[in-house]
Amino acid sequence: MRSMTFFLLLLFAVACTPEQKASQKNELPTATEFHPQAMGHANWLMGQTVYVPIYSSIYMEHEKSLVHLTATLSIRNTSEKEGITITRVDYYDTNGVLKKNFINGAFSLGKMATKDFVISTDNLTGGTGANFIVEWKSSTKVSTPLIESVMVGAMGTHGFSFTSRGQEVESH
Repeated sequence: MRSMTFFLLLLFAVACTPEQKASQKNELPTATEFHPQAMGHANWLMGQTVYVPIYSSIYMEHEKSLVHLTATLSIRNTSEKEGITITRVDYYDTNGVLKKNFINGAFSLGKMATKDFVISTDNLTGGTGANFIVEWKSSTKVSTPLIESVMVGAMGTHGFSFTSRGQEVESH
C-alpha cells in the first residue's frame, strides 16, 4: 500500500510539472534592464543621435481623411557583452515642436535588452510628421543599437502594421 501511495504521489508530481513550466513560458516579460544612471564624468567612446519617424496619423484617400495609429519606439541594445546609456528620448510634432521628454537624465539599457515607448492611438499631438530623437552613448566599443518604430492600426475589419528604422543624424 505504501508503494502504491508513493507511486501515485510521484505520478502526480511529475504530471503537474510540465503544466507549470508551460505557464511560465507563456508569461510576457517586463522590461527590467532600464535603470537611471548617474552621468558623472564618463569617457564616452562612442554614441549617436538618431532620428526616428513616427507615423501616428496617416492619410487615407485624401488629405482630410486620417487614420490614427498606435506607434511604438523600440530601442534594442544589440550588444551581447555591454550595456549602453540612453541620454535622450524626445518626441516632436510635425512642426518640430518638442511635445514630450520621455526620460530625464541618463538610463542604462542592459546587454541584449529592449526599452519601448508608446504613443497611443488617441494621442494626436504629433500629427502626420511626428518623430523621436534618441541619443545613446557607451564608454566601450559596442555594436550599434537597433532603434526603430512600429506602427499598428485598424480600419474596419482590416488590421495593418509597418516599421520604420532610425537614421543617424550625428555620431559622437
